[in-house]
Parts: sequence; C-alpha cells; structure tokens
Amino acid sequence: MYQENGRFQMEVALMAAETAVLTSIDGMPAPETTLSRNGPAVAARSRVNLSGALIDQVDFAAAQERIRGFLGVGAAHQVVTVNLDFLSIAERDPHFRDTINRADLAVADGMPLVWASRLADQPLPERIAGVDLVDTSCQIAAQTDAGVFLLGAGPGVAERAGRTMEALYPRLRIAGVYAPPFGSLTAKENEGIVRMVRDARPGFLFVAMGAPRQDLWIRTHLSQLGVPVCMGVGCALDLLAGNVNRAPSWMQRSGLEWAFRLGQEPRRLWRRYLVDDVPTLGRLVFRSVRQRRARVDEKDNRPVTARQNDRPAVVLAERLPSRVS
Repeated sequence: MYQENGRFQMEVALMAAETAVLTSIDGMPAPETTLSRNGPAVAARSRVNLSGALIDQVDFAAAQERIRGFLGVGAAHQVVTVNLDFLSIAERDPHFRDTINRADLAVADGMPLVWASRLADQPLPERIAGVDLVDTSCQIAAQTDAGVFLLGAGPGVAERAGRTMEALYPRLRIAGVYAPPFGSLTAKENEGIVRMVRDARPGFLFVAMGAPRQDLWIRTHLSQLGVPVCMGVGCALDLLAGNVNRAPSWMQRSGLEWAFRLGQEPRRLWRRYLVDDVPTLGRLVFRSVRQRRARVDEKDNRPVTARQNDRPAVVLAERLPSRVS
C-alpha cells in the first residue's frame, strides 16, 4: 500500500560547503552528509545548525513531500518539530539533542528559529507549525488509506481529536487511540503500547506526551513500531479536541504565539517561556551572529582567484573582448 504513493524525494543540496561553520555547542562538527537510515539516500539533506540542533532547510511543500516519501518507503521514520523550548532542552540534554539530529525530518516550529537562521546567513524558508504538519499528514492519510494512531494526551482528548479529524477528512481512518497513564511507564507497559500500535498497522503515529518525553519515546521504540511516519505532536491533540485555542494568524506570523499560549495557561507555561526560553533565545542570537561572522571570515580568507570566480558571470563577461579579431 505504501509503495503506491511514490518514492522518497529529498531536497538536493550540498552539505559539504556548510560543514566548516556548522559547529555544535559542544564543539563537535555537524555531519558532512546526512543519509537515510533506511537505505541509500536519494540526495544529501541541507540543514542549519542552531545551537547544536540540525534543522532541515525545507519549506512546507518540501516537508509534505518528504512525509509522502516516508510513507512510500514504508520503513519507520521520525519527524520532530523543533521550537525554542526544544533548543532549551537540547542544550541541557545531549541525548535529546542527538534525537533531534538523528530524526529523518526536523522542521522549525517557531519564528525565533527562522529569524536566527537569517542572522546566521543560512535562512530557513519558513516556519512549519507542528499542528499544520499534523493537518497535512491527515490529508495524506485520507488519500492513501494509511491509518492514523493517536497516542497520549489526557483522558478522552485523543478520542475527541480523532472525531474532529474524521469530520474534517471523512475518508480518514483512525487506526487506534490510547492514553497511557501519567508518569513513567514500565517496560511491560511500553511493550504493550508498542504491540498495540504494531497490531493496528497505521501509516502515521502521533504521540502527544510533551517534549522531550514524546520524542525520546519514539526514538527508543522506532524500529519496533515499524510505522512509516512517527511524530511528536505536543499540544496538537488538545487543539483538535478544542481544549485550547490556537493563536490568531497575525500572532503566529509575528512570533507571538507563545504569548497567546502563556495567557491561556500561565501557571503551567510561565517557567518554560520566561525562565528557560528567554535566555535560550539570547544565546541563540549570539551564536547565530558568530556563525555569520565565521562564514564571512571564511569567505574573505579564501584566495583572491577563488573569490573572483564567485562573481556573477555577467560581471566577468565585461572583461572579455566583444569580438575576436
């Protein structure tokens, strides 16, 4: 079924030219080429290093095509939607940072990341919100009869979210729903959840356990799950269930969605946004400016002939004779 949806198409880019300046916060260089773990890659991935987290330089359409490709390949893939809070956690937790960097697709789910990439002179095309990625995944699932499994959120939330999804996409098949108990899961409970998901044979698995738990859980069990597209979705199920509202579009575009969410849930979110994320933003801006300067210095230190060859062809053509005698 999945093979009928086309092969995996990835954005063609040269990682080697960027490797010299993509340096993680612990001093380790970014990989020169990133290949699919599920076989030979069609092309290298172009990624931006933001405080040690590698983010794919894709727009929404390209992310959508990658997800279609994952479904076509059929093997298990992990998708992460990286926001400022992810970077804050990744600074403190190398395992979580490694989970982001090993994901098959990592998108920028936050305007601060887009702005920082521009400061670093390696611009990300746009913000790709996790809830929008869930929406387009449901469209793909409805078109291809790939079931969707909803895992996590509070009691009854996933069921209500599933009904909303089915109303939006009548051909969508909800393959399963399960809300595990709060707190740490035992090995036996994890085995039961993995078996439940495998038996349902979905094309998509959306895990709503909050970061970093949801993404670490997916990484730990990815090969056992065997689901083509596994994605941590945060509060997306609560949004679909109607428990919380999404910020107006102008606030999303302006990078103020965090303020809207803080107004809705101040007791739960104040520490995350004001204590953890604000300092992270400051460090991110500083590193992005430093990265930009490193790129400029690297370019300036190249041999003169190399810099001349970078000039547009139209400029070089002015030096050529207009005719041959």
